[in-house]
Amino acid sequence: MSTTVHILNSMLNKLTQYRDMTFVWAEISYLAKYWDSLKNRPHLRETLKDLIMRGQLEIVTGGWVMTDEAAAHYYAMIDQLIEGHQWMKSTLGVAPTTGWSIDPFGHGSTVPYLLRSSGIKNTYIQRTHYAWKQFLAAREQLEFWWRQQFDSSSAFNNSQDEDILCHLAPFDLYSVKHACGPDTDVCLQFDFRRVAGEFTESKASRVTKDNVHEKAELLVGQYGRMASLFPHNVALALLGDDFRFNHDMEWDQQYRNYKVLFDYINSQEHWNVEIQFGTLNDYFQEVHQRMKKLNGDQYPTLVGDFHPYGDIYAEGRPSYWTGYFSTRPYWKHLSRELEHWLRSAEILYTLARTVIRQQGNIRLRERLDQDYNYLTLARQSLGLFQHHDAITGTSKEIVMHDYGQQLYRGFKEVMGVISHSAQFLLLHEPFTKPSDLLPAHPMTSYLFPDIQRPSYDTLPQKVALNVPKVEGQKVVVFNSMPHYRQEVIRVGIKYPHVRVVDPSGKEVPSQVNPAWNGSVEILSSIFELLFVAELPPLSLITYIVYRKEELLKVSKTTITVFVSDVFAKIPRASLFNFRNPGDEEIVLKNQFLTAVISKTSGLLDSVELTAEKVVKKVAMKVLYYNSEEFHSGAYLFQPNKMYPVFNISERFPIIRVVQGQITSEVTTVYPGVFSVTYRVYHFDGPLAEGIEVDTIFDMSESRRNNVELFLRVESDLNSENAFFTDSSGFQMIKRYTHAHVPTEANFYPVTSAAYIEDSDWRLTMLVSHAHGCSSLHSGWLEVVLDRRLRFDDSRGMAEGVMDNKRTNAHFWFLLEKMRSDPKEDEVPNLSHLANVLSSVLNYPAIILASDGKDERPLRGAMTFIEKAFPCDVHLVNLRTTPEAQNYNHPSNSSLLILHRMGRSCKVKAHVTDPCKNEPIKAQLSKFRHVQLQSIEQTSLTGIHSLRKVQSFNDVRIQPMEIQTYRLNFAH
Repeated sequence: MSTTVHILNSMLNKLTQYRDMTFVWAEISYLAKYWDSLKNRPHLRETLKDLIMRGQLEIVTGGWVMTDEAAAHYYAMIDQLIEGHQWMKSTLGVAPTTGWSIDPFGHGSTVPYLLRSSGIKNTYIQRTHYAWKQFLAAREQLEFWWRQQFDSSSAFNNSQDEDILCHLAPFDLYSVKHACGPDTDVCLQFDFRRVAGEFTESKASRVTKDNVHEKAELLVGQYGRMASLFPHNVALALLGDDFRFNHDMEWDQQYRNYKVLFDYINSQEHWNVEIQFGTLNDYFQEVHQRMKKLNGDQYPTLVGDFHPYGDIYAEGRPSYWTGYFSTRPYWKHLSRELEHWLRSAEILYTLARTVIRQQGNIRLRERLDQDYNYLTLARQSLGLFQHHDAITGTSKEIVMHDYGQQLYRGFKEVMGVISHSAQFLLLHEPFTKPSDLLPAHPMTSYLFPDIQRPSYDTLPQKVALNVPKVEGQKVVVFNSMPHYRQEVIRVGIKYPHVRVVDPSGKEVPSQVNPAWNGSVEILSSIFELLFVAELPPLSLITYIVYRKEELLKVSKTTITVFVSDVFAKIPRASLFNFRNPGDEEIVLKNQFLTAVISKTSGLLDSVELTAEKVVKKVAMKVLYYNSEEFHSGAYLFQPNKMYPVFNISERFPIIRVVQGQITSEVTTVYPGVFSVTYRVYHFDGPLAEGIEVDTIFDMSESRRNNVELFLRVESDLNSENAFFTDSSGFQMIKRYTHAHVPTEANFYPVTSAAYIEDSDWRLTMLVSHAHGCSSLHSGWLEVVLDRRLRFDDSRGMAEGVMDNKRTNAHFWFLLEKMRSDPKEDEVPNLSHLANVLSSVLNYPAIILASDGKDERPLRGAMTFIEKAFPCDVHLVNLRTTPEAQNYNHPSNSSLLILHRMGRSCKVKAHVTDPCKNEPIKAQLSKFRHVQLQSIEQTSLTGIHSLRKVQSFNDVRIQPMEIQTYRLNFAH
């Protein structure tokens, strides 16, 4: 932060001194901290505003950070954009007009859509595969309308008003060395920074009357070559680099030398060159003016993305930046967990504060107003981690540790916000104790999340609930989705003989499983209780767990343990039934499917759909890639070409089977390395139509280095060389495996889903966090789980990746039958079933428990919408906005962000499809318990008002689109 302060202090001073000099700034996270530091220097705050108004300083993109575009999920991308834009609007009174994404390692297609939806019409990108730069430069197509693959199906997208113009920088990097033209040796003659004691590549000398002609010709030659790559002949040259302009002397050196050059060049009328300092907005204004004269402002159209990124500047041969898709998966998973908890906190906080404020409860409203600061902190912690050197795992170990600490603090804050909001909504007498009005620390004393996490780098564990003898244990479940939802709730209990009742007093199906300590040892102090919750849309539901007599006849869970190279003792008397494995196959079966598990490897072998009566090979393998030293690092991935792959374990695994009335599961443990649990459910509903897969892996104690752990599924689908991956969880993109490029070049990022298909079948893999993914052979699908690398790959981090942690990765696998009359030209999409299970995977119900000591009456249920939203409308967020003039205080308005998710028509509709009987033009439901004053549609981040909306009946969202509505709640 100290370097940033120096840069910004110098900027205020030097831009005031040099009135024709310009500067661009991208990341609000740093600017906001700097602004706070000027609290006692209001004249500097005014100077900053004046520079923006004069056009000398432009804030580009305006996100909290410059987000990564491969491993980040679109929820977090949107959230950090909103955080930055709302800060800009409330603090500076401005909004960004141009996008700036110069350092992410490859560019996805989702970010331009989000920028366009935020009101940004032009954007600048830098890092793409070198061959793309060559291809587009040769055709003068480095500027293009960047459209989405679904745009052509939307009538209103035929207008350029809905497009975003993208400028792709023609050269390798954004430093002065690469940005002034094609000849880096010449460019180094125009970097005038000279700081005593600092190493520099610069070959520059001061510009004088004696050498200005020669230097001006050189510079114009470079700029001219760059401008010739564009039809309008306008060149944009960047002057800067990482951590530059942090000394006053550099501002003077760069300005004074370039000023002499510019004045001389502009005086040479026969050169036909006009040159000046300018912002990104200045450049695009000039481009549009020229292109209107040339061809009516027409540009080529591009659909797709720029993954993977490949460079050639370091070694003279291609290096592929596909390693960071999977680097440091623990942090990637942690980020997605915080995303889930933050989203739930946002929705519940908005509802709770509005209900309490409209009830006139001043004390509780003031209490929740304090919680807004904690919500903001969590937003900013999540937003900061979306940075292109954070969620990518490409920062030094000590920096990653700091990121983990900030994410962990965000966790603690949102858990407190959720607990308070739920308690104040559900308690009949919301505050009867002084502790109810305490700040978030300590957390509210009555309701608390049922998980505990002592530090950021440990996996969460279930809190063991006591289950009092008389009153029972209250368990509150929050469904943050606007749809009816069936979910299996899992809680830890100390007493195993229990029953569960819903708010009406009806007992719900339940199952008690053992808790395991390692491979085969069963704990006697804690058990896992599962029960099926039928959850209304957007609701809080209170269940009660009661003790029951041990003598009552119950359905016991059955346990079978297969131990190939260890000896396990089976207890003689137990709560559970134990079986000898015998010679039977290991099978997980319900009414929809049968999954066969290999007795040798303990891994999935085949799947049969009951309705189709066809057995399909779906064989899972867990393997290592053997990586090239100094070539596989935090950024790059490069397997050893001689010995690329080897098996995970030289031992046979331990396999245990748990069978109950709600779920049956097979857990396979390779001690010290990897474990996987396959799970099927035994009731009607979408959960029963796929295979849930949970993995845990720990490479921290591995004896092997320079290895990459991955999961491969080998099927008999004839997918040829095509597969599909998601783009930031927002849409699916078709990929191709190319035999003429190396293995690492065929990997793509996946953040939510991937699938392969042929004319008859589709195999879908849903994931809980970002991975590198590929299909290297017809019928195959694989994801990298973790990487352990001793050496740096010479791309900037200067150390290996050796801080592995015990990590979990969750998956769902779906085998689906294709329709006999598929739409061949449809945009790639998941099936509705896959969308439903992906939401269960990423946004499970929030579970809160009462402390079990103090009996306080809770409402049985609160449902916040009158009926479910249309089945394909996803509630991205319901986010309270800051006051117009006070960023740190909540307003009475919230942003309702909706995504109408696409769904495939090629896949045969499953049995429990809720969309079957839904009207084509289904409408949004009204809210309950809160009163609305008005609704208006806005830009994505809520900055620009688009139109007034009379009611939710007037909300119409095209397939695939995201829309934002500002809900102004009544006073």
